[in-house]
Amino acid sequence: MKVRNKKLKKENRKYGRSTFVVINFLLLTSLFILVSSCGYHMVGSRFLPFDSINIRHIDNRTYEPRLEEKLHNALSEEFINQGIKAEGVSADITLEASITRFELGAIGAVDESVREQEIIMLVDIKVIDKGDVIEFKSMGSPILITFQTTGTVPQTVDLRDRATIKASREIARDIVGRIIMNYAK
Repeated sequence: MKVRNKKLKKENRKYGRSTFVVINFLLLTSLFILVSSCGYHMVGSRFLPFDSINIRHIDNRTYEPRLEEKLHNALSEEFINQGIKAEGVSADITLEASITRFELGAIGAVDESVREQEIIMLVDIKVIDKGDVIEFKSMGSPILITFQTTGTVPQTVDLRDRATIKASREIARDIVGRIIMNYAK
C-alpha cells in the first residue's frame, strides 16, 4: 500500500508540474493576445519619420540664471538616448523652447525655518516639422523635485543646482516622450 502511494505521489507531482507549465503558458499567451488586440504596440525612434532634431536656443523668461543651458543639455542627452541625433540647421525637425516659470516652494519647515523646498519649472515647446507646428504648453516635471536647505549656504546652493538639473532631465524625458507619441499616431 505504501509503495503504491509513493508511486501515485510521484505521478501527481509529475503531472502537477506539467499542468502548471501548460496553464502558465496559456495564461501568458492569452494576456499577450488580449493586450495586442487592444491596440497597444511598442513605439521607438526607429519608427519615426525623422532621425535628427535641431534644438534652437532656449528662451529663459525667468530670473534664474543658466536654466536654458541645463534644459538644452538635458534635451540633447534625452534625444541621443532615444537614438535621435541632436544636430544643427540640417536636422529633420526643429525644437524651440521657452522656460516660462521657475519657482521655489517651501514644503517642509521647522520652527519657521524652511528645511525642504520644491522646484517648480514650466516650459513651452514648439516642434516645427516642414511647416507644421506642434505645441506643448506649460510642461513641467511629472514628479516632485525637492532639495534640503539645512546645510551651509554653499551646500544648499549645490543641492538646488542638482535639483534644477534633475527637474530639467525629467522635463526633457517628458518632452521627448510626447514628441515620440505624437508621431506614433
